[in-house]
Amino acid sequence: MKRKLILLPLLGALLLPSAFASFDDVPQSRSDRAAIDYVTGNGLFSGTEENLFSPDAPLTRAQAVAVLARMAHAPGVPTDVFTDVRGDAYYTKDLGWAHQNGMVRVATDATFEPDRTVTHKELAAMLTRYRAWLGLPEKGLALNGQDSNAPITRGEAAVYYATVDQDLMRRDAEVKIHTAADGVSLTGKLDLPAGDGAVDKLVLFVNGSGPNTYDNRRSEGTLDAKYFDLFAEQFGARRIGFFRYNTRGVSIGDQPPMYDSIDENVYRTYLPETSVSDIGEWIGVLRQEPRLKDAKIYLLGWSEGTIIAPLAAERFSDQISGLLLAGYCNDRLDEILEWQQSGESSMIFYRLYFDTDGDGAISEAEYKADPYGIVTSVLQNTDFSAIDLNQDGTITTADLAIMLEPGKKALYDAIERGDDEWLAQNYPVRLTSAWFQAHEKLAPNRETLPKLDLPITIFHGTADQNCDVAGVRAIEKSFADKGKTNLTVHIYEGYDHNLLYNIYPPTGRISQAFEDIFQTAVAQ
Repeated sequence: MKRKLILLPLLGALLLPSAFASFDDVPQSRSDRAAIDYVTGNGLFSGTEENLFSPDAPLTRAQAVAVLARMAHAPGVPTDVFTDVRGDAYYTKDLGWAHQNGMVRVATDATFEPDRTVTHKELAAMLTRYRAWLGLPEKGLALNGQDSNAPITRGEAAVYYATVDQDLMRRDAEVKIHTAADGVSLTGKLDLPAGDGAVDKLVLFVNGSGPNTYDNRRSEGTLDAKYFDLFAEQFGARRIGFFRYNTRGVSIGDQPPMYDSIDENVYRTYLPETSVSDIGEWIGVLRQEPRLKDAKIYLLGWSEGTIIAPLAAERFSDQISGLLLAGYCNDRLDEILEWQQSGESSMIFYRLYFDTDGDGAISEAEYKADPYGIVTSVLQNTDFSAIDLNQDGTITTADLAIMLEPGKKALYDAIERGDDEWLAQNYPVRLTSAWFQAHEKLAPNRETLPKLDLPITIFHGTADQNCDVAGVRAIEKSFADKGKTNLTVHIYEGYDHNLLYNIYPPTGRISQAFEDIFQTAVAQ
């Protein structure tokens, strides 16, 4: 059945530009001025020249797809399905993404016509399909009396894009403060789609290890970003609520690079058991929100959060509808720590950047070739012989185990004697000996996860140095052997523990893994 394009009035009066452009050809008197300010201020459009936007120039189909991909922060997807699209064209990967996700169609002659001006009808249809991909109700755009087949100008297109994007970005945010059963004050932040209607889904983020805040603001070099803004924005665009919270004893600080402040006495109560119970506390708080009374709640756990989230799902099974687990830990923490300290984790780095022949070891020639400039940058010109500690002519796990052994022994001794001062000064993540010791008593995910019958999706990179990808393959096999079908696994070649989050702040584009996380929440 042919889909009907529903036409609704534009919301032009509600446009609030985030930055004002200074284009000589966009005077204040233009009706599309607010929209142009919005799309340029948010990086969707750029000017045609330094001081010109060319609002009356036509918008090509290639440009329309590129703007849409920027609006979605889309990862690039190569494509060769269109006969009239060059592989090296600036818009090719944007087009591949748009085609893969149903925003554009292949013509009967397999052409795209990238240089043809897009029509009002075509752009409205493209944006309608984009909303459908986000899982939103069908909602088209009014053509404002224009001939639907007429070519669209850049200024007219700016109104379309600005209307849709600002509608998707509207959110209501609220900081929540709650006193837990043991008297500890908990703080979190809730983002809901703007409005007063019921929210069908909520994603609750379960933190990784160490101090976290509901912003997780971080600075590095010239970049300064709040980690959770991306999640709130992308889930909100899909009309899904998002909640995150401070680790016990942690509050927002004003000092870079971590922007956190720690109350040591309260932070000592941050343990696996309290992490699980705090999720139950927060679910109780969130259920008091009228808009969330009947919402399905999904736990998005990362790193340590992939251990805590399944335990919470087991304890609060009647309240949790699914698990999204990124940077998945299949084993118990002490087993993971042993793997990290064995050299296997470190060897992932060397294989990724130096192992050009794929034999698993790094020869001196491969090291000196340094194809990615790692020796001169990250390794600060360290000589090959200083890493090849057993002097067998190759860098292997055995060399890295020798290198790590003194620090490993010191770490284990500090945990055993409860030396939190040593841990604070020497371990890269701020953790207590009690936290390590409590994790050693937990059942590993390889035992917990198969007990659960709710939908579970794992997202993991092969270059994850925190948790071995072998554990992901093992749990996938375990589910298959048991005949369980509620587990879906995504493994990403070359992705790190953070699933390439770091490409987002400087580029505005997300990795395929992040898009999969957001879209999985839509599909479940």
